Amino acid sequence: MFARIIDLLLICVAIAGAVWTYQIKHEAESSANRIKSVQAQIAAQNRKIVLLEADWAIETAPGRLEGLAGRFEDQLELRRMESSQIATRDELPRLRQAPSARDGETWAARNDNTITGSIGELIEREGGR
Repeated sequence: MFARIIDLLLICVAIAGAVWTYQIKHEAESSANRIKSVQAQIAAQNRKIVLLEADWAIETAPGRLEGLAGRFEDQLELRRMESSQIATRDELPRLRQAPSARDGETWAARNDNTITGSIGELIEREGGR
């Protein structure tokens, strides 16, 4: 009698184990399907982003914008921009004609009014301080 109870108990444990294993397998397959679905959505979104970036590049091409500006110049009351609207000549910094005493060490040579130099030397010198 005791052996039959143990046999019945072991059969119940085996059935419960089989049911639990089936449930875990089903959940794993379901999760794998959800992952594949999300990966497909990500790939579709990436393709959409590439297309939108290409569309944006076409829409904002300088030649296209210039044509639109010319076509709608009167309606939008657009006028060509003058360089003096940004800065006048007096507001621009002066060009340095010759090296200063401070950076004289970094100038390498003078050829036909062209001054060449090494920024690396200046960086090394300034970095050593």
